[in-house]
Amino acid sequence: MKRLNGQREVFERRADELRERLFHTIEALDQRRHALLDVKTQVRRHGAGVVTGGLMLAIMGGAVVIALVQEARARGERLRRERVRALVRFWKHPDWVAPRGKPSVPREIGRKVLVGAVSFAAMQLIRRGIRLTLAAPRREALSRRSALELPGPQRRSPAEGPV
Repeated sequence: MKRLNGQREVFERRADELRERLFHTIEALDQRRHALLDVKTQVRRHGAGVVTGGLMLAIMGGAVVIALVQEARARGERLRRERVRALVRFWKHPDWVAPRGKPSVPREIGRKVLVGAVSFAAMQLIRRGIRLTLAAPRREALSRRSALELPGPQRRSPAEGPV
């Protein structure tokens, strides 16, 4: 019986050590989660990247706006040039003035493939964003619940065998 009690003490000590290591691991994971979700810490760590990305987006947006403004300004001049060219074409070749036909088949196929690819990519991004948004609260709740439900040391009867 004494031999069994000695083994039991060894098993209990080992179980306590493992339980202590598990609690330390859970505590470290909890600290990392807090650090990951802390906005100030993330801005401090990745501020340069965020600023660079924001500047890139602003520059690209500015380039698009400038291009649109220039296109709008040049539209009137381009229309006048096209009208003059149409008059010259009508004067030289009256039979060529007929309205242009439908766009070519390869061009239409290319346009439709491009629209489909862009639509697919947008849908995938939206789905991923929704999935990540919905998954984050679930993971937080799971980690909180599992930390609260950790069992304390349980006494086992000698009939159940070693831990």
